[in-house]
Amino acid sequence: MKGIVRQSKFRHVFGKAVRKEDHYDNLMPGASAPDSNLCDVNTKYFGLPWRGGGGPFVVWPLATTGRLPAVVPLLSGHGGPVMDLAFSPFHEEMIASASDDCTVKVWEFPEGGLTEDLNTSALTFSGHTKKVILVKWNPVADNVLASVSFDNTVKIWDVTRGCESHSFNDHPDAVQAIDWNFCGSKYATYCKDKKVRIIDPRNNTAATTFDAGHQGTKGAKVCFLGDRRIFCTIGFSRQSERQLFFWDERDTSKSLSELQIDIASGTLIPFYDADTSMLYLGGKGDTNIRYFEIDDDAPYQYYVAMFSGKDPQRGICMQPKRACDTTNCEIAKFMRLTQSGLEPVSFTVPRKGDHFQDDLYPDTFSGVAAISASEW
Repeated sequence: MKGIVRQSKFRHVFGKAVRKEDHYDNLMPGASAPDSNLCDVNTKYFGLPWRGGGGPFVVWPLATTGRLPAVVPLLSGHGGPVMDLAFSPFHEEMIASASDDCTVKVWEFPEGGLTEDLNTSALTFSGHTKKVILVKWNPVADNVLASVSFDNTVKIWDVTRGCESHSFNDHPDAVQAIDWNFCGSKYATYCKDKKVRIIDPRNNTAATTFDAGHQGTKGAKVCFLGDRRIFCTIGFSRQSERQLFFWDERDTSKSLSELQIDIASGTLIPFYDADTSMLYLGGKGDTNIRYFEIDDDAPYQYYVAMFSGKDPQRGICMQPKRACDTTNCEIAKFMRLTQSGLEPVSFTVPRKGDHFQDDLYPDTFSGVAAISASEW
């Protein structure tokens, strides 16, 4: 009925940048990578490609805020610029890096962060023939890592055994995005041929292939929405309109819903929080982060609000839920990489009282793997 307000505890989520003293300044980020987030964060550290020869990057403890020193300890072992970074979801002191030199490296560093340069990685994977642009850890299985390269392949690496596990070679063009599903059994890719493929890596086959309908030539993304049967794609129209489409995994012949967001040139990067059913979209070159509440029924998304910062973001990443401050009803925390530094942004639900709000915090991911790589 018209005039009835939809019931939701997240209708008034409020985004706010933390105070200036808690930013991270004096950063020297490396060259931009068009398809990756450029930076990554876990509950204890952030990782960022650094300016300099040999493809260095920095891992910095979040507890040490403010201005970084002029000389910081670096992880450097690549022969070219680092294109993407990803912290292991199960090991705080482990990070994977993808590089222009066609390799993927896995690094282990001391607890508390580096005190001197680290030049030797724990593992190096050399199966790709062109530069590697994305790395993504399996969210359920320990030490299972996916990598995407300009050689049009997606490779799965068994980090426990230090070898290639599977390789999918049937993309006709460059892969622009990858995302694992909620239970880590399949992954989806968005290819430059404007098709989405949902791939079963252990059978090495594309279970589903369909045209996503984004007619623009710029980069697009695909994002699973927790354990729901619906997922979304983000792309461009021919007129550079940024689009958000929803699909049913069981029938991809037609989209469930299509939303035209705005006209801009930066690729929107999606982040989904399964605990709150909130989808956050942050665009490269934008100053804002939009957020929507996702529902199983049409229209599948409800626009909530938009955080607006001062400086455009070169990259953006989301902290694990365990990093949220429950005493302030914080439901999400992001890091925005700007030209001048790294800016934490907190999203909170206004509530009275200082007791634990259990309706905002259902049981969440604990940072412990469900299965091993060999069991997967």
